[in-house]
Amino acid sequence: MDGSYHYLSPRPPPSSLPAKRAISLFDHNATKPTGRLPSNPSATANLKSSSGPPETNIEPRRQRSAPGESTGQNLEQFKTTSSGATALVRHATSDYMTNPFEHRYGRRFLKDPSLPYPLPVDLAELHRQTLRTLMLIDASGAPFCNSLFQNSAPKKVLELACGSAFWSSTCHDWLKGRGASNVSFVGLDIAPLAPDLQRSGMNWQFVQHDLSIPPLPFLDATFDFVFIKDAGLCTANPETVNQTKNSDNEAINPFNEAMRILKQGGILEVWESDHTFRTLLPHPSIPTHMTEEDIEQAQESATYLISPSTAFARCQNEYLRDYNKWVERALEERGLSATPCTALNWGFSHDADVWAELGCRRLAIPFGEVRWEREGIGGQIEPARGRSRTQTTKAAEKQAVVQPKILTPDQAALRNAALTTTIQFIESLETLLKEASGKRQDEWNRWWASMTNDLLEQNGTFNGECLEFGAWWGRKK
Repeated sequence: MDGSYHYLSPRPPPSSLPAKRAISLFDHNATKPTGRLPSNPSATANLKSSSGPPETNIEPRRQRSAPGESTGQNLEQFKTTSSGATALVRHATSDYMTNPFEHRYGRRFLKDPSLPYPLPVDLAELHRQTLRTLMLIDASGAPFCNSLFQNSAPKKVLELACGSAFWSSTCHDWLKGRGASNVSFVGLDIAPLAPDLQRSGMNWQFVQHDLSIPPLPFLDATFDFVFIKDAGLCTANPETVNQTKNSDNEAINPFNEAMRILKQGGILEVWESDHTFRTLLPHPSIPTHMTEEDIEQAQESATYLISPSTAFARCQNEYLRDYNKWVERALEERGLSATPCTALNWGFSHDADVWAELGCRRLAIPFGEVRWEREGIGGQIEPARGRSRTQTTKAAEKQAVVQPKILTPDQAALRNAALTTTIQFIESLETLLKEASGKRQDEWNRWWASMTNDLLEQNGTFNGECLEFGAWWGRKK
């Protein structure tokens, strides 16, 4: 690469990924949904405009100040325009908020040097995030993993670190297809990347705010559902959050603000993926706490449910091992975690007493066809005949016969999307990784060419290298 970005499309992924799990929710007399996600991120852009502005409790809050700017002069107010979109009105302008972008190395980044966020915010990166969201929704079977909305839909939904707000748009369509049409959505992000989704018929607002600066600009007990996806690179490592203090010298907990703005009985759900990779070993057993629906969804999507006892080995692919070393070093220098799933386990268990219910689902998504699947020497073990899952012994698991796995086109497409978005993620981090590796540009170009050829043409992940994804949720007491 020569410093300018190239949108990587080694094998064009399918335009859409089908959501296979059918769930009967809310209005059972509603029109039956198609069960397919939008094939185009802007597929709903031509729907009729919404009939009126949404109602969301938004109050003035202090925001990040530019260096040398008095925070006392940085008070901002949020007002709703006649179209329903949220306008950001400032008493004193901060260049980082009104003009948040700058171009470096041929790509667009956030300008504020104090932000730890390492990724570009240009069209290529937004496309990568959209494809990753589609892939994770397909692997999960729905836009959210919790089953706490089985009987009634949320009324007010907040997506934190919303980016292009593709998840909000997809969730809106998913809920509407199940008869829940009166749901309002709010997206919050430090930069205005989201389109005006009211034009596509959504009850929608966008709020510009720095997620790392509490408090969030909402009144207490405003939302039924708060959703956060891939925000681990936006704020400091939650594992060290107990050492972080706010302006009043009080310890900051990453979930305090989400809990404050949730209604009693409201649900917080967080999705994250680790940024380093391991090799999934053969014969991963099914975690005992999983529901039959979770197991069926994993089998249909050719993903593997994982638990703390799931066996992994060090990454076998030499290029991904190089990347693992460099990304850990690069993110650590920014105070970020390369394994946010571990941090989220800590975050939810740290304040377990504030939740009425807790749940999680973790998946390993291989990057392609795996040798031990094809040869029938591995695979997720079902309980022995006549035994429950908890009664299945290690001996019975070893005696189980595992049939060779042949991927369907949909399963292969999902794995290809996981690999594609991973390579694009490495591409987006080129500047940081090149610095962490100590490579010159010509050396990086050679490594990049060898890496992409190995992963895309030589099936370099056939040992079981995989993307580790997790969803955590809790209902507020």
